[in-house]
This record gives sequence, C-alpha cells and structure tokens, in this order.
Amino acid sequence: MGQFDGRVVIVTGSSNGIGRATAVKFAKEGAMVTICGRDEKTLNETKSMVLAVNGSDEKKVFMVRGDICQEEVKKEIVEGTVNAFGRLDVLVGPLTS
Repeated sequence: MGQFDGRVVIVTGSSNGIGRATAVKFAKEGAMVTICGRDEKTLNETKSMVLAVNGSDEKKVFMVRGDICQEEVKKEIVEGTVNAFGRLDVLVGPLTS
C-alpha cells in the first residue's frame, strides 16, 4: 500500500525531468495521476513509465498535451482530471522548463 493510494494528483510539466520523476513517484505510491506537457512523444514516454509502476492500469493515468500557459489547456487539465477520477487532491506545478 502506497502513501497516496486513491489520491488524485496533477503534475504539470511531466513530460521530462523533475515533473516526470514526480509523476512516476506519485504513481508508484498509488496515486491516480494526470500528466501534462507540450511534447507528445516525451509525454507518451512518461505515460509508459507511469504504467510500468502502477500495474499497467490505464484507468489511473490521464494525459493532456498542451501549453499550460493557455487558459483552455488549464481548463482541460482540471476538468479532465475531475471527469476521469471524480476529484482532485494534489496539484504539483508548474514544473516546466
């Protein structure tokens, strides 16, 4: 049982670096994770890493590609997270380079 079992976490800038490591760590600790970033290729790599530590449970990862500086992307991240998981517990950001 992880420290964040059942918790819902958004990690911005999670396509690489600290954001990626943070998203993977939350997933390893049992969280349902929303990952977001600008680059689809590296974001998909992060998704694969999250799935590798969460038991390959697609229902525990939600991905949004876009620039968090844009209002519509912010809205998509929050609304998509709530729609996917029912709520939001933790927001980690901005972790962009």
